[in-house]
Amino acid sequence: MPILDIDAKNFIAGESQSDFISDKGFSPDSINLNLTKIRGLLYFNEAVTDRGGAVLTGNIIASSPDPAYLGNDAYYLDDEGAFYTLDGATLTKKQTSSGYTYILGTSEIIPFKQEIFATSNTAIAKLTNNFAAIIEDWWAGLTVAYRHPMEVVEDELFIANKNVIYYWNGTSSGTAFTLPSEVNITSLRKHPDGRTLLAFTGITVNYSHTRNGGGKVYFCDPVIRDWTREVEIEAQVEGSRVVGGIIYVTWGNNFGYFNGSGLIFLKKFATSIITYSHNIINLEDILLVRDGLNILGFGNLGAGNVWWKLFRNTANSQNINNILYKGDNKLLAAYSDGADAGKLVEIDYDNAGTTGAFYSNRYNFGSTIKIRRIDIFHDTTNTMGTTAFDVKHRLLDDTEEIIESISYDSQSINKTRIQCDITADIFQLVIVPQTDDMGIKLIRIYYDPIK
Repeated sequence: MPILDIDAKNFIAGESQSDFISDKGFSPDSINLNLTKIRGLLYFNEAVTDRGGAVLTGNIIASSPDPAYLGNDAYYLDDEGAFYTLDGATLTKKQTSSGYTYILGTSEIIPFKQEIFATSNTAIAKLTNNFAAIIEDWWAGLTVAYRHPMEVVEDELFIANKNVIYYWNGTSSGTAFTLPSEVNITSLRKHPDGRTLLAFTGITVNYSHTRNGGGKVYFCDPVIRDWTREVEIEAQVEGSRVVGGIIYVTWGNNFGYFNGSGLIFLKKFATSIITYSHNIINLEDILLVRDGLNILGFGNLGAGNVWWKLFRNTANSQNINNILYKGDNKLLAAYSDGADAGKLVEIDYDNAGTTGAFYSNRYNFGSTIKIRRIDIFHDTTNTMGTTAFDVKHRLLDDTEEIIESISYDSQSINKTRIQCDITADIFQLVIVPQTDDMGIKLIRIYYDPIK
């Protein structure tokens, strides 16, 4: 009897291009997959832990890790101008704006020399360690309607204001670079060489990407206080992040990287048109980027860099606004509660759970076959409780039919056998966990050709 195996080769190959283009390991409809707990095995996410509670009153728009100034895990800024610290499980509101406007995509927050700096649409605020005190108009006069990203290179903080980049070295300040007047800066990023500041710009104010127009990248040298290269690129870059020496960028609903000469496309986002720098981080060696409700993982699981959906907001229909690596393999994700307040949740990828769903590729057998049996090899079931999961198949019209709902009560089982009688020419398997944090090692499907 012929067999079809879905195993480690599929799990480390990442998601396919689409549900009907099976060029990788599994369908991109798979969500909340924990593929880094043990690479080569299929695990699902644990349930999220709420970190916002009643303390978070606005939507988080910017964040920064605390470089151990006082041992907090993270600094947060919301769209109402409130500043928060996260220390372990405790989120604390420390400061509230006195009337300045903080905007997603415009505002930035960054630590520098044991102080923290944040940009509103008109000013730079300076906060002491632990957000104990704030001077909200520490640097006034930023231009409204332009973005104000910040970056640290060597021993200086740089702040963008339209086509001008200011500096602050802890004692003195001024204008570091003046770019051509027709450009506006959308993102600042330290080059992997550690000494060059990259200024990504648009040649129009095209934040909604409704106008035609490319962009330019300026290589700025902090030593000589001038830009040394101007590179024309195909589009206006929105967000940027350096991971593994690669300058990853977003433009429109596209994700890729800047190779020093142009933009190299890697993936098209399904829903996100504008993805800012605070939507791109790395979880150890894995790059993470927001795409609407999803956080996509991009990294090497054992077969080169691949994509998968390691988190989806299933609590409501609100897109994710901010993601941050807490440390110790923990991810923090922020989104709106659908009203006026925000949500902040934590997921630990050293753990596994029952949040998620696995969809195999759609396997086209080229003729009608009969699925006779499915064997699932998995971790030993819970000997002191219940292990349960649903096994389904999805039809071409995307309806799903239960093959069998599996449940073990206080048993030691590491292989599940399902007898079935399914006629199909294209077959897609679905596994949805219900109880216990069981990992799947191999799915073996036995079938007979009948036509």
